[in-house]
Amino acid sequence: MRWIRASKKLISDLNFEVVGLTEGNEYEFRVTAENKAGFGEPSEPSQPVMTKSLACEYKVSGLTPGHEYEFRITAENAAGLSLPSASTPFCKASDPLYKPGPPGNPRVLDTTNSSITVAWNKPVYDGGSDITGYIVETCLPQDDEWTDVTPKDGIVTTLFTITNLKGNQEYKINIFAVNCEGVGEPASVPGLPKTEERQIPPDIELDAELRKVVTIRACGTLRLFVPIKGRPAPEVKWSRENGESIERATIESTSSFTWLLIENVNRFDSGKYVLSVENSSGLKTAFVNVRVLDTPGAPQNIKIDEITKESVSLSWDPPILDGGSTIKNYIVEKRESTRKAYATVNANCHKTRSTVNNLLEGCNYYFRVLAENEYGVGLPIETRESVKVSEKPLPPGKITLQDVTKNSVTLSWEKPDALAGEDLKIEISYVSRPKAAMSWYKDGVPVKQTSRINFEMADTHLFDSGKYTVTAENVCGVKTATISVKVLDTPSAPLNLKVKEITKESVTL
Repeated sequence: MRWIRASKKLISDLNFEVVGLTEGNEYEFRVTAENKAGFGEPSEPSQPVMTKSLACEYKVSGLTPGHEYEFRITAENAAGLSLPSASTPFCKASDPLYKPGPPGNPRVLDTTNSSITVAWNKPVYDGGSDITGYIVETCLPQDDEWTDVTPKDGIVTTLFTITNLKGNQEYKINIFAVNCEGVGEPASVPGLPKTEERQIPPDIELDAELRKVVTIRACGTLRLFVPIKGRPAPEVKWSRENGESIERATIESTSSFTWLLIENVNRFDSGKYVLSVENSSGLKTAFVNVRVLDTPGAPQNIKIDEITKESVSLSWDPPILDGGSTIKNYIVEKRESTRKAYATVNANCHKTRSTVNNLLEGCNYYFRVLAENEYGVGLPIETRESVKVSEKPLPPGKITLQDVTKNSVTLSWEKPDALAGEDLKIEISYVSRPKAAMSWYKDGVPVKQTSRINFEMADTHLFDSGKYTVTAENVCGVKTATISVKVLDTPSAPLNLKVKEITKESVTL
């Protein structure tokens, strides 16, 4: 600390006015006595003293923003402090406030024959105070008198529908923002909005989930909620892809949305649901794909491909409805026509065809097929009529024309020599001593004895036709005999079909 001499001359009095101080600074003072012998020790320093201004104004700093304060003043002289002045009203510590600027982007959202809906944004400049509301005014184009169409206290939203307007009439529209300082500058809606019905083409707003495949488990509830647009309000129609109505569905529609609900869904509810909305401005369609996870539907188009005396060959097409899962296998079942219960003959068939063996010749059977996926066994498809297990009969023998009249023909024919499916038995008598060893040959190839051939031919087929050779042999020699066997069966297709001559009434082949 550095002490500065405040007086250059000696002072004989016991008081002194120090001048040349800086306003607002704090100072300490001390006094030193002097005689002929010199200066004595200085006194103890005084308490710090701040120089004061006598101006009738003062800036109070360090206040908390938003808090309210009151102030009073006290005067002081050499005799002491005066009584304080009366307190000021409470004042909030804040920046100066002004009226707000105009709202931003005023625009028309909709019109009818008696209303106009307008919207706007908050003003960029709020005047330093919160916006407390908005005021909307209208005026006819040829007038200068504006009418406040909002409630007395204004509105707090940035959207307002002006009602009770004249039809087919143009209007000027102004929008004001309000804060604690008052009503701000107006923002004018561009142009002259007119009260008229807008024609809006219909539209469908499918959300992202409905644009994908909607998957639901069987016995669940299907809910499809779709927002729609259009003016006039569009007519709404839900249908299946093939145009069929949805009888089990509950449908609710308004001017802004449509809602479809199906309870306890099953495999038959899978597929494409088509939504159509139409008004005088056009037609709009959209679809929603629904997949119900369930057991599969019935296979299609079951057919009998081949019948023998002990087997039946079947074929079919996969089911149209796979239950939302890949078909793992098929189950093939049979039942005799005299019974009601089915028996499984193949529970793990991976193809769309199967042969059922070990059937009883002459019996009638029904067959059915079921598809299976990861959710279980589906619905069956059954042969419409019973199938008799037997070989096909061969055609009759030679046909003879017996008689012809103007309206009838009499025919006769021969019974087939050996019908396919019948047993063929050839008896040969022979004499031999000692007993001969017998050998059979068919077309030069030895015939082996099997369960089907025991040197008694059973179940003759077309391919059993040919020359059979029997050989008897003992120590005395060998004897051979040949038998020709012809099995009658259906013929193969004719060959080399040609057209030789054509007239206007006939064709020669």
